[in-house]
Amino acid sequence: MEQEGIPESLRVARAWVAAFNAHDVAAIVALYAPAAKLNDSGMKRERHGQREIEQWFTVRFSKIRGIAYAPDSELVDNEKVAITWTVSGYTPSLLGQSWLARPFSVDGISFFTIHHSQIISQRGYYDHLAAVERAMPFLRLLPSRM
Repeated sequence: MEQEGIPESLRVARAWVAAFNAHDVAAIVALYAPAAKLNDSGMKRERHGQREIEQWFTVRFSKIRGIAYAPDSELVDNEKVAITWTVSGYTPSLLGQSWLARPFSVDGISFFTIHHSQIISQRGYYDHLAAVERAMPFLRLLPSRM
């Protein structure tokens, strides 16, 4: 269903961005299908289902203060939506010391597959190493980049 010329899939993806920026875990989870899959380049493993997705966002918002997406461009192809963005916030505290949290900003892209107004799959890609290096600047001294 389209609302005022906006494809339903894009409306759902935009609602996800708004809920994320509000740190509204319940609103985010409500956008996912019960058996949805979530994968992010910062994850060790894919999350399956609303319960695991809820846990992921609850922890993420508690550890990464002020995290928010600034969307840049959107591409829609029926049930598929790609949104490029810049995410920013503060790195998690080091050694429990909040004054050691550092601001960060990283560009990335999220791919949503939306069916019957629910997200069935989402994949996010960004330079996770750049974000980690921002949290732990000494890592930049390691010969990890070419």
